[in-house]
Order: sequence, then structure tokens, then C-alpha cells
Amino acid sequence: MIKKILIIIPILFFSYSTSAETIAYKLKSNLKIEGTSSIEVSATPLVDERVIEKSKEKLVTIINYANNQANTIKKKNKNRKPRTKFKGGPEEIFEKFANSVVYIENKKDRGTGSGFVVNHKGLKIITNWHVVETAKNVTICLKTEDLNKVCETDYYNGKVIKRNKQKDLAMIEVKGLPGNIKPVSYGKYKNVKIGQTAFAIGHPEGLVWTFTNGMISQKRPEHKWSYKTSRHKAKTIQIQVPINPGNSGGPLFNKDQKLIGVNTFTSEGENLNFAIAVDDLIEFINEVQQKDIDFKYIKKKKKGNTWIQKKSDKNKKSGISQKYPDAREIDINKNGIIDGWALDENKNGKFEKILIDENEDGIIEAIAYDENENQNIELILYDTDLDGNADEAEFDENDDGSMDVIAYDYNQDGEWDKFKNIS
Repeated sequence: MIKKILIIIPILFFSYSTSAETIAYKLKSNLKIEGTSSIEVSATPLVDERVIEKSKEKLVTIINYANNQANTIKKKNKNRKPRTKFKGGPEEIFEKFANSVVYIENKKDRGTGSGFVVNHKGLKIITNWHVVETAKNVTICLKTEDLNKVCETDYYNGKVIKRNKQKDLAMIEVKGLPGNIKPVSYGKYKNVKIGQTAFAIGHPEGLVWTFTNGMISQKRPEHKWSYKTSRHKAKTIQIQVPINPGNSGGPLFNKDQKLIGVNTFTSEGENLNFAIAVDDLIEFINEVQQKDIDFKYIKKKKKGNTWIQKKSDKNKKSGISQKYPDAREIDINKNGIIDGWALDENKNGKFEKILIDENEDGIIEAIAYDENENQNIELILYDTDLDGNADEAEFDENDDGSMDVIAYDYNQDGEWDKFKNIS
């Protein structure tokens, strides 16, 4: 029988918060192109060709920055002798991410679990579905210097905003989390190797912020498991990392300090422990649940054609309107809702631009470009505040399918204020 890594009442505690990277990740996967549509994008200035061209011109600075960085590194390392790369020991993982792990109390079901902070339109908390189950609100407690006083001072009300019962995952929103909490960085399931060491942080049997490690035993795609009243299926990583009830929803890291899984359950036997793979977590983060979608902004004709209408905004003018008679529909999130439109403007049978409705609310928030039409997105422009100006951008310098640089134009004055390499 499989045991949930959750439902306990620890005596210690009885008394009592699109990212750019996630869109790029989704666009790297095989996109399912649907039928041809005639769409009209109204009051969405980002798709104005003049605005697009101006924003693309500004991105020359991104290219120059990436090239200059590479040349500078080459010059500095020209006469250096190669040396072994060192990323720090296990203690560095705990030191870096312990404050990113939270303690979760589900008072409705009288149970506890673990969670960790991610960056998705602000700080959010990820945990297992079976930690929250049907609870609408849970208590989130942060790490304190005196672990005997957890939940006495640094605790918050968390609202469960997303669930996927099949994958056993849930997302919690918390207002007012400290800004110095560091969200985790994602690894990749394909890079997980049998025999590698993995590390877990969680609260087994109420022993809060316990740090354990062990070997990765196997990768289990499409793995199925069940609890007493629920059935689940996801990509999983089988681990020898010790986890117990209370570890549910906690992070699993590799030696490179990247998140590779969500610690979830154990099976009967010795060291048969499992974590949901990071790839399924990223898919879950990008999911838009049906009940959260306001369909009055996404209309469909009987023949299946679609068009978009922007939400009314009393503080902004209606803006421009553009028609695209031959757009190809895309379900980027693969949840049955059209959230992208591919454009073949030179009529050669290959699309070079994708309009993206990131949160499926009827508004175009980003545009992706495949300039050389090789099915690799080289550039994504984001209008995060929907004012018609690109204020964020991602760029794939070497056209290898992975974004290299992200740029920010905070005051939207046409100059990129900050560049950040994407690892």
C-alpha cells in the first residue's frame, strides 16, 4: 500500500505568495497547430507593427550585450589554466533554499505538509494536492531561528488557487510574503540520471526543516499510484532519499541546486520513495483551470474560427485593431483552450510569429518570433502592463532552442535597464 507523505498531527504544532521562462519552455515543445482562423485583435497596442518594429530595434542592445559578455569571458580566460568546477557542497543547498521551504497546516483535514516558493506572476507556493485536498485556505509558516516556535509569529493565510488531482499538485497564493525569499530554479527531467545524488528539505513527522539526501534509483514516466480514495498519474523520480509523512510537497534538488521534483509518496518496502518530476510541475504551473477562465472575452464561431476582444479599461483608450485572416490556432498549454495564433505573413507555409494570450483572458501579452523559420523561437517580447510597449524580452543568441538573455525596460524609455543571463 502506498503511504501519503502527509497526514500527521505533530505534537510540536498542536497549538496551532508567467514568467518569461515558462512561456519559452512551453514554446520549445511540439506545438499542436489547429485549423486556420480569422482573428481580430482589438485594443492591443503590442501587435501594432510600428510598435513591434520599434521594440525589435531596441533589442539590438540585447544581442550586443550577449556578444560582449562572451568576448569578455574569452579574453579573461585566455591565459588561465583549466580548473575543476566547484559548486559548493550539500550544506550550500540547505543554506540557499531552506527559507524557500514552508510548513503547511491544513486545519480542515487536521494534517500538515511541506511546500516551496516559485516565481509565477509573483511568489507562489507549490505543494501536493493531498496536502490541501478540498481546503480553500491553509496556514503557511516560514522558517524561524528557533524551530520550536514555528507558526507562532511568521505565519500567513494561504489561498489554494490551483489544483491538479491526477498529478497530485496544488498551488497556493500568499499575500505579503517577504521579498527576500528566493524562488527555486528549475532543472530538467531529461537531465536526471540514475545514480545521481538528490537532496530533500521538508518536515517529516513534524521534525521541521529536515535535510536529507540519497541516490536516484530510477525514472518512472507515466507512473501510477493511489491513496485510499484517490488515483494519480505523473512522471516520477524514484529516490532513496529518506522522506516520511510531513515531507509531502517539499522540494527535491540535484547537486547543481536545481529543482528536479516534488517529494510526494512512499511505497511499502525499503527506500521506495517517489517525487513528481519537474517537467510535470512546470506543465501544472502553466495550466489554466476551466473554472478560472472568463469566457466572455474568448468567443468562438460555429465553424471554429476565433477572435479576441480585449477587456474594457476605462483608464486607457481603445487603441488599434488588427485583422489576421489566416492565423493558425495553437493550444500552447494543451488544456483545450486556444491561447496562441501563428502567423505566416510571407505565405511560404512556415510561421514566423506567434501571438500569445498567456493567461487565456482574451488579451495578447506577448509575441514570439521565429525569424529564420527553423521552429526555434529566437525572441519573445512581453508587454506585462498592457500599455503597448515591450517591457521585457527574451533572446536566444545562438538559436539553439534555449533562451540566453532576458532584458527589462523598467521605465519604458526605449533603453533596456537590466540584463540577466538565463542559465
